[in-house]
Amino acid sequence: MRGSLAVLCAAGASQPNFLVLFADDMRYGDLSAHGHPTASTPRLDRLASEGMRFTQWYSGFHVCSPSRASMMTGRLPIRSGLAGSGWTGGVFGNRAVGGLPTNETTIASMLGKQGYATLAVGKWHLGQRTEFLPVSHGFDEYYGIPYSDDMGSSPWRKANDLVLPLLHNSTVVEQPADLSTITERYTEKAVDFMKRNTAASKPWFLYLAWNHVHIPDFASKQFCNSSIRGRFGDALAEMDFHAGQVLDGLEEAGASNNTVVFFTSDNGPWLIQRWAAGHAGHFFEGKTTTWEGGVRVPGIIRWPGRVPAGVVSHEIVATYDIFPTVAKLSGATLPGVALDGVDLSQVMLGNATTREDRCIMLYKGTPSRGIPVHPDDPQPGLWAVRCGPYKAHFVTSCAVMGALGDKRCVGSYDVGECHGSECDEKLLAMQGATAVHHDPPMMFQVEKDPGELYPLDPKSAAYKGALSKILAAKKAHEDSLVPVPNQMSQGVSKHHGKCCDPESQKKYPTYQNCTCNPEVWDKAFVCTPVDDSPSNHWSEHRGLV
Repeated sequence: MRGSLAVLCAAGASQPNFLVLFADDMRYGDLSAHGHPTASTPRLDRLASEGMRFTQWYSGFHVCSPSRASMMTGRLPIRSGLAGSGWTGGVFGNRAVGGLPTNETTIASMLGKQGYATLAVGKWHLGQRTEFLPVSHGFDEYYGIPYSDDMGSSPWRKANDLVLPLLHNSTVVEQPADLSTITERYTEKAVDFMKRNTAASKPWFLYLAWNHVHIPDFASKQFCNSSIRGRFGDALAEMDFHAGQVLDGLEEAGASNNTVVFFTSDNGPWLIQRWAAGHAGHFFEGKTTTWEGGVRVPGIIRWPGRVPAGVVSHEIVATYDIFPTVAKLSGATLPGVALDGVDLSQVMLGNATTREDRCIMLYKGTPSRGIPVHPDDPQPGLWAVRCGPYKAHFVTSCAVMGALGDKRCVGSYDVGECHGSECDEKLLAMQGATAVHHDPPMMFQVEKDPGELYPLDPKSAAYKGALSKILAAKKAHEDSLVPVPNQMSQGVSKHHGKCCDPESQKKYPTYQNCTCNPEVWDKAFVCTPVDDSPSNHWSEHRGLV
């Protein structure tokens, strides 16, 4: 089903709505449509069958805060100061000083000028201070947990830490957040928003960013111990079910045919979490790396009657393409800044290709010598570049496969007992200490070798031709960068944590401070065991790989 964009958009009675379904730490190999032998995702599989499923969809970064920034702005996180405090990357903690700068144009602020109603539900992780929350970035309303669900103490992860908050707009409305009911409440909020605005004939944009399937892999009673995939499978099944509930609500609202649905995830599997992590499928390594397993994620677009159903696309696309695509379809004016995303509207319709010409910049972090980029920087931020079918690694590191003796990795990492950004910080520091610089760059033909097993011979004609194109694209990109404040290097402050009542222990002396809902500690359902992963015995099995 092909046709010009103008004709197809004119077929709708009004401006299209936009629904972005965003998973947390869900990996390419976790969809049953992608062949996972024990995971079950029938509603997401159905969504794929009703739209276009992409096999070469890249996230904007290998960890969550920068990846989410790229999706919201259409720009690589290096442009907004969110590529990490150092050359190995990073995320915002629960007391972060910085956040997504207020001068960045988000999808919500762009669509608000077009008369759209806007709602963000779920994980934000672009700064928890009021000036960085969704309502300060163009959203009419926000309901969710402002960062990862393991970044606060709760019945699912008890720690000497801030208690996990649930916010409405910028106000804490529950602390600790009840994770056993949170996904259902997200669904109710989302469906109500879609129905109300559709009934009012008002175009809308809904960003639904689940906390699933990030650790601690919580699950409600309905899904506890329901999957042979274990606790991760339970969490995945719950997310999939609620994706179906949201899509059913969209149908009940009578808005399916006029709504563009995007589904993707922020990054690859957090492999140091063992069974609690997902699976990268055919791809090597995972989260915190620029190998394919760290940045290749599932991607689905559905628009009934416009996007052909049941199509599998091998085009090279990225999460930050959502921004310019939404701009094109809504008639919005793009901001006057450098964008890294490209309009996918013609790709969606089957009328265009990106495979030969598209280049994807894969950052690990912020270059140590800053912007402008210094070609002799010993700690560069841009570690890999893919152009067409060829991918060049300038620097590499691994998360876990070095411990199994894989020769593509150097070093064995054991972060020990840790949670949230603390784990990332430990691992990223280890990766920086053992990073491997490749001169000449190590190159793979990733369409023929998606597992990055067989490097090309640097003397071959294919290598030389691809490298010439990659180096030209890399230089053009780096020349386009302008210096901006590094948001993550601003650190943390005890004054910026979200707390419903700093003196709550006067009222509830037996509970952690910042507790305003002691009933959650006492009565919330916790599916046990919380973590059924095995301990780390990699050092005993180094000969396996």
